Amino acid sequence: MGYFPFFMDIGEKKGVIIGGGRVAARKVEKLLPFGPVLTCIAPSIEEEIQELSRSDKKLTLVYREACEEDLAGACFVIAATDKEEVNAWAAGWCRERNIPVNVVDDREKCGFFFPALIQEGPLTIGISTDGKSPAAASYVRKTVEQELPEGLGNTIEILGRLREVVRKMLPGQKERAVCLERLFLYCRERDFRVGEKELEEYLTGEGEQ
Repeated sequence: MGYFPFFMDIGEKKGVIIGGGRVAARKVEKLLPFGPVLTCIAPSIEEEIQELSRSDKKLTLVYREACEEDLAGACFVIAATDKEEVNAWAAGWCRERNIPVNVVDDREKCGFFFPALIQEGPLTIGISTDGKSPAAASYVRKTVEQELPEGLGNTIEILGRLREVVRKMLPGQKERAVCLERLFLYCRERDFRVGEKELEEYLTGEGEQ
């Protein structure tokens, strides 16, 4: 049975990273753009993570072994140490309290998987192989990334702002859906090289129909 790919808001939510090495650094780097309040806990923490903490005040570093109090109230926990017993302890403690936990390199102890991510503005694509082949997930990520047209993320951002305009213009849900699809097709036909003003004019009938 596969894992369902929920997309959830982790902005301002407590996240705990146990471990301070390269793997932990990659997790921290991927998570920070989504706005969680992160604590990275390890006796030794790599310079890369230290640099991230200096540029992002939502990342706190704790130089010691993790304890139960560190995990209490967490929205999610990632165990990324090189000590199997520490990772197992974190996984067991979190599972007993229904806290989502990811254990690096041990899919059987994971409550969730950390996907290979593609992010361009508001567009986020998560790729998972149920923890069976990170190499395959990385391959798919690179393949998909190469196929995404330049400017797609910016176009999605603009379309998101225009949703409110469409909502005020058209009272019916069906009509709004048709209009938003028409706007997206207009952008796609122009290889996503469309500015917000042009789209607004097209939407109000002032531009080319």
